Amino acid sequence: MPVPQSDAETIRSDIKISAALLLCGGVNAVNIAKLAPVVPVLRAEFGLSLSQIGLLASLFSILILLTGVMIAGFVRVIGAKRIILTALSVSACGGIISLAGSDFAALLTGRVIEGVSLITVMLTAPSLLAAHTSLKRRGLIMGVWGGFMPFGNAAVFLSAPALVAVGSWQAVWIAGLLATLLVGVMTYLIVPPDTMSGKSAFDRKIIIQAIRLPVLSLLGLSFAAHSLTYQSLLQFMPVFGRELGGLSLGFASGIAALFCILNFCGNVFSGQMIQKGIAPSVIGIATGLLSALCLAVLSYFSGSILIFILMLMLMGFLTGWLPPVCFYMVGKQTADPSHIPVYNAWMFQIQATGMLCGPLLIGNIVENTKDWSLGITTLIPFCILISIFCFGLGRLKQTL
Repeated sequence: MPVPQSDAETIRSDIKISAALLLCGGVNAVNIAKLAPVVPVLRAEFGLSLSQIGLLASLFSILILLTGVMIAGFVRVIGAKRIILTALSVSACGGIISLAGSDFAALLTGRVIEGVSLITVMLTAPSLLAAHTSLKRRGLIMGVWGGFMPFGNAAVFLSAPALVAVGSWQAVWIAGLLATLLVGVMTYLIVPPDTMSGKSAFDRKIIIQAIRLPVLSLLGLSFAAHSLTYQSLLQFMPVFGRELGGLSLGFASGIAALFCILNFCGNVFSGQMIQKGIAPSVIGIATGLLSALCLAVLSYFSGSILIFILMLMLMGFLTGWLPPVCFYMVGKQTADPSHIPVYNAWMFQIQATGMLCGPLLIGNIVENTKDWSLGITTLIPFCILISIFCFGLGRLKQTL
């Protein structure tokens, strides 16, 4: 039976808008994730310790803690599309500052600026998706959107070895800058004009509503435990891949890219599960338990390259299950798309603690013990926490 023309047009519109916003998130993820594949180069050029690398990796989460709700509150005043376009421009400026300075201070400054851009897009894009895409495809759409981070990460890990070989770390930064400018033009042309701006002031009542919603707190806690695990694995994968798995830098970067690709597939798979009616809390519980099992096997059999790689790939797929659950559930808490940035911001304020602590925790443990297996084992309790928080999520009537 042919699809009615009106529905076909809606599908095409959903695809275009979803793709444009996925690229917005993806290119910002590129600008944050580009640190990981060039860690060995930066350590050699600037003499950075693992703790300093952990600080660079955690800056993004510090920024969420400091600015998340404030940025989200002004979406209703300025307009979501205008804010995203501004964020892309800001990100480009951050890349230029890092390139112009070519020292650790410039890298730090540029990373702060790029982090603000990513936060802004993370908080704003879901509200545009809620406003301009079909409700009946919302689970799948949020599944695709939830994969913006691994999508960008995969692009970095696939391209970084060749770019480093051509022009060191600066070539990676230039590629990110050009991609940001290109996506900015695409977003301007594809995403519909703002329909949610025009509010006269920052609305504190929405923030209070967000804080009082127990669903958002549990989502934030589960996302925090998830991000601690995911970011710790991803940021140090090229390093522990070489030191624990005996992999070359190029091969370790390829493994990290495949990890991200499978993570994106996990996001889409999770969105499909939600679309088919599987309870989001059940998906979250399975994510935590299966991830803990994979990490235990990975740590115990770290001497076997085949098992080492297999478990990493499975972890990549499994850790993709939770983000769509979080984005989908946030959207279910309000019928007003303009509330979503603030609701997301509160969830991310909590989630950021995991992103902050993960790289710093693992970096310090490995630096003090010289044992990557111990560092990986440390992540297991946090996976179990994901399941515990999602079990609590399933007990709340709001999640049904």
